[in-house]
Amino acid sequence: MKRFFPLFVDMTDKHVLIIGGGNVAERRVRILSDFGAKITLISPKATEYIEQTVPRFLKRKYQSGDIAEIAPFLVITATDDRQANHDAMMEARSLDIIISVADSREECTCYFPAIVENESFVAGLVSKNGDHAGVKRVAEIIRKY
Repeated sequence: MKRFFPLFVDMTDKHVLIIGGGNVAERRVRILSDFGAKITLISPKATEYIEQTVPRFLKRKYQSGDIAEIAPFLVITATDDRQANHDAMMEARSLDIIISVADSREECTCYFPAIVENESFVAGLVSKNGDHAGVKRVAEIIRKY
């Protein structure tokens, strides 16, 4: 099992490509926007929130070469198309661009954490073994504390 180092990065004005337009993509958009990222989103359809808030929304499917053309700092795939997610991962890796693949922990070069934040602190939480429900539960406990 790979071990991932927790790293906090200034996302202000960093270009992020999100492939997918559903609820998972929306959660990523909300968090990354709060941290100042510049988001490009590619999806044939998207949630109302994404449609209204993402200024660079390419309303189509991911195509080979999109990542090279956009040259983002980070790629996130959040589609229900396993092949598209895999193809995007292959392109991102070939360009040495970090990628979070929502439907394949093994294909990720980074994980997107649950964020816990207050006036003084920000924490990111991920699971070592893919226990998403556990991460959600622990994040809620920490938020209450």
